[in-house]
Amino acid sequence: MHDRAVESRLTGLLADMNAIGGYPMSLVCTSQGLLIAASGEALRSEITAGLTSLFDDIVARAARDLELLHVDELTLSDSSAGYTIVRPLMHDAAQLRLFLVVQVPRGGTWRRNTNLVVRKLLAILRPWLS
Repeated sequence: MHDRAVESRLTGLLADMNAIGGYPMSLVCTSQGLLIAASGEALRSEITAGLTSLFDDIVARAARDLELLHVDELTLSDSSAGYTIVRPLMHDAAQLRLFLVVQVPRGGTWRRNTNLVVRKLLAILRPWLS
């Protein structure tokens, strides 16, 4: 599958999830902060993708130091802005590590929506990455 087609499918999934959950922004990025696909505010997506490399370090250290091999989610909470949810997509250290990042408004829910979209994202990404 062509890279643009993959990006378009990923962006469509993110936009659908944003609409269902009322999320202002979501993205998929690499552990180095490279933006793969995004839906929502472009500048904030770029900044958030760059910060995700810090979360990759937390996931790697949790596995190494605490033997937490399957970190499912990291959450930043702000009393006025809401939540930034970071979900690792790829757990295999031999592969490129990817993250789903979702901005959730205060009082919003995300677990069911992100679980569903993670499965769909992986269905698209696994063949592309192999």
